Amino acid sequence: MLTDRGYRKRRKRYEDGASARYLTFSCFHNRPFLLNIQACEWLVESVRTAKTKHAFDLWAWVFVPEHVHLLLRPGESIGVGAVLRAIKEPFSKRYAAWSRREAPHLLGQMWDVQPNGKGTLRFWQRGGGYDRNIWSETELREKINYIHANSVRRGLVASPGEWVWSSYRAWESGTDFPLALNRGSLDLFGA
Repeated sequence: MLTDRGYRKRRKRYEDGASARYLTFSCFHNRPFLLNIQACEWLVESVRTAKTKHAFDLWAWVFVPEHVHLLLRPGESIGVGAVLRAIKEPFSKRYAAWSRREAPHLLGQMWDVQPNGKGTLRFWQRGGGYDRNIWSETELREKINYIHANSVRRGLVASPGEWVWSSYRAWESGTDFPLALNRGSLDLFGA
């Protein structure tokens, strides 16, 4: 949303423990780091570990080469920032260590000079990414469909079921692979 002066107006986010959250976070400089199958497998592990640590409900997800979408509901008294840190930080450290050992050509693409002048390796863009509260069943269903269609819109596959790194197959088949979904808690949300 732009103000009359052209500046982006920041939307207010609510940490109420009951609302769903639609999250998007991108790779550093929108680079296609998630084309790497190993990176996607590690990201699955990172989401799984964070889910155990913070007990959030996961309803939909997709990893495409340059970004990630998650639709979740944080557990009681768990902030979305804690969830994101639990997913992104361990994953980033693992990817950086792997890059140093196995793919040093990626280090230059990951190098970031921070505002204080210090350099660091970065997998994700700075900041928390895009975060939106979801309040209605209609909006929740729209986001699930949007997430599942992301790989098709990006031209990666012809149909959502062809994309491995998405919850689409889990919704269609009822199997929770590679990430477990919390379908039952959607009933509590009113969906």
